[in-house]
Amino acid sequence: MTKRLFLVAALCAALPAAAEESPRWGSFALDFSTYRPNVDSELPAQRPFETVFGTRHNIMFRLDAAYTIFSQWGSLEAGLGAGYWQKGGKGRLPDGTVSSDSTYIRIVPTRVTLTYRFDLFSNRYRWMPIAPYARFALDRYNWWVTNGAGNVAKTNGRSGSGATNGYSFAGGLALDLGAVDPTLARDMDRSTGINHTYLFVEFMKSYIKDFGSGSSWNLSDDRGVQISGGLLFAF
Repeated sequence: MTKRLFLVAALCAALPAAAEESPRWGSFALDFSTYRPNVDSELPAQRPFETVFGTRHNIMFRLDAAYTIFSQWGSLEAGLGAGYWQKGGKGRLPDGTVSSDSTYIRIVPTRVTLTYRFDLFSNRYRWMPIAPYARFALDRYNWWVTNGAGNVAKTNGRSGSGATNGYSFAGGLALDLGAVDPTLARDMDRSTGINHTYLFVEFMKSYIKDFGSGSSWNLSDDRGVQISGGLLFAF
């Protein structure tokens, strides 16, 4: 009797998690992380960024949209992304004393991405809701620094704005929330076309320094590996 119950349980666990899904064409993701650019790596003795803006890591958020190239053996997606980050501090007078005026650095990171998500099992089986993934991106961080009047700052006639290019690698784990309530997941698919909703955690290594240029700011995260989390909707 025990062997029969074990066999029935094993067969039930192997059943598909849901009925046939609506057609899938892509995904949309929202993620949050903390970030601080590694500008001071260029001048470790003077540490100008830390002097003005401090050592705190502020919140960066990103939005990514991707198109599914194929989804037979996992999902391969090509996408575009953009985000926002800012940090404030106090300017410095020519003699080095602290100014009463505030200054801000703002960064809009953009990227072109190629992502592979191994969701073959998580799409089919309730007992395997985890989908690991990996991503490569070409990045462009658009930045500008404002003075106390809110205008783009200028130093020695040079504008305090620009863009720094680079690339990044990322990997993470996505948890399919549909495994918690499959009925609700099917209803959402029918009414909105969202096949799966994932909660994810991600680890990213970035190289944002114009591919090694000695004249560019290093806008890679100063901790080496940037950790983020968020929601991803596949539809």
